[in-house]
Amino acid sequence: MKLRKAKFLWGLMFTIAWAFFAVVVPGYAQQNISFESLRIDLWPEYDRPEMLVVYRFQLASSVQLPVELNIRIPKAAGQPNAVAEASAGGVLLDVQYVSVLQAEWTTLRFTATQPQVQIEYYDPALQKDGIDRTFIYRWPGDYDVDSVMVVIQQPIGAEEMQILPRLNDITPGEKGIIYYSGEIGAFEAGEVFERSIAYKKDSESLTVEFLEFNSPPINADTAGRVSLVNIIPWGVGLLGVIVIVAGVYWYWATERKPILASKEKSPRRRPTQKEEEIPQRDIHCHQCGKRAEGGG
Repeated sequence: MKLRKAKFLWGLMFTIAWAFFAVVVPGYAQQNISFESLRIDLWPEYDRPEMLVVYRFQLASSVQLPVELNIRIPKAAGQPNAVAEASAGGVLLDVQYVSVLQAEWTTLRFTATQPQVQIEYYDPALQKDGIDRTFIYRWPGDYDVDSVMVVIQQPIGAEEMQILPRLNDITPGEKGIIYYSGEIGAFEAGEVFERSIAYKKDSESLTVEFLEFNSPPINADTAGRVSLVNIIPWGVGLLGVIVIVAGVYWYWATERKPILASKEKSPRRRPTQKEEEIPQRDIHCHQCGKRAEGGG
């Protein structure tokens, strides 16, 4: 009898716990996860002699948050440079993740609480043979994506840039850096696609070095700066005012000091010798003839 009651209680507790996680925490329940859009940036030799890969995900509006995501990156890339989500104000906040190693992939497992997610990593698969550079990117097809956009940055000093399949949009960006981009359509979970990149480059310089070297010089026109030519007249005028005030104060102090000193240090006047020799006359009463006493 007691054993039957114990089994019943355990079964009831399990049912309540399952109902709690299924109802109170719906984001963790089973649901069809998909992305509204995915932008993939490929920047070869940007700030490292590797391929910088940046994912910008936008979860579909039908996905209930929070939700657990599993995104694969190449195992050779090691740990990602960033796993983050965009807050309501657009600020990227780091997200805690767990790495699960597989044959050729590393699965990044984390919980997203916002619809916009960003992942960055460096892929060492960029091959160098003299001046020739080659790289093949492959999307592993983890989820359904309604719209995929690929953007490739041409390294500074690169020539004969070739991208297959081609990206039709070619636009100059900051400091004249060239970008190749294009919408490549929708992809279902398990459906992969590739992009191959080839170019020639005869130096080991990085794009970020070019950007830092060609930053605008700091001069009078730089925001927050003031020209010395404009400051000089104001400085001369202020110096003149200071000299005048100092002169007035010095004159007032030096003229007043002797006067105060003469008043404070002069002794009381003492009677002269003649005044001391003058005898004091006695005063008598005109009625009785008696001499009047002092103070009377």
